[in-house]
Amino acid sequence: MKKNKKILFVLGILICLAGAGLMFEGAILGETTANVATVLGITGIGLIATQKRTMNNGGE
Repeated sequence: MKKNKKILFVLGILICLAGAGLMFEGAILGETTANVATVLGITGIGLIATQKRTMNNGGE
């Protein structure tokens, strides 16, 4: 079960990085991706926060 939590933690980091890449001055896909990048960033931060907390509590 702990392996799944680590996978979700890494997935959250990758989602945040994808959102940051889309937000980078609109150079990748244009300026219309700002909304998508914001949602990706918030989703990634949510995954990181929940998995970090459960990993510190012993996986309960």
